[in-house]
Amino acid sequence: MTEPEKNASDSELRARLGSLKAALGRADGNEKPGASPAGEDGAMAGAMSSGLRAATDLAGGIIAGALIGMLADRWLGTSPFLLIIFLVIGAMAGLRSVYRLGSRPTSGSKGSGTKD
Repeated sequence: MTEPEKNASDSELRARLGSLKAALGRADGNEKPGASPAGEDGAMAGAMSSGLRAATDLAGGIIAGALIGMLADRWLGTSPFLLIIFLVIGAMAGLRSVYRLGSRPTSGSKGSGTKD
């Protein structure tokens, strides 16, 4: 097999490829590993993520408590009592999870380094 002849368009493509590689190298050097997106969009996305997690934690606790209470009521024949008790326990667990989510330090806050 013989190599194809190099013509003007091949040298132009090689020059463009070299400049693209250099630009990619500069862009990779500027990026910090593990960096989050900056600006208002990144902050809005983080806030929406935290809010959605809080809502699902609360709803999950309530639904899990209601299901456990309902199944325990069917099994033991104690109509609404265990449902009410486990519903309250599930709500308390969901609220505790939301509280813990809200009380943890954010990545951008000052003094979030090490604990004493």
